Amino acid sequence: MKKPSAEKDSDEYRHRRERNNLAVKKSRQRSKQKAVDTQQRVNELKEENERLEAKIKLLSKELSVLKDLFLEHAHNLADGGQAPANREGDSANGQ
Repeated sequence: MKKPSAEKDSDEYRHRRERNNLAVKKSRQRSKQKAVDTQQRVNELKEENERLEAKIKLLSKELSVLKDLFLEHAHNLADGGQAPANREGDSANGQ
């Protein structure tokens, strides 16, 4: 047999139900907010990742150009023992 204070029409029961309903509502709100915050963080990280991927691509191109210049310079030094001839407009070419 149930205690009289636990009957569904008692004030104590209604009070406990109200408190429980509020707790459940608050818990669900926190859960939804956490999901929203997590999705926002995912979006931020995706954007950052895209920026970093673009930077990697740019730096890789720059590295490739610099490697080619270095190898050309090294090849010219190995072949003739001198650096490549100065280009037009350089102050070191005596013009």
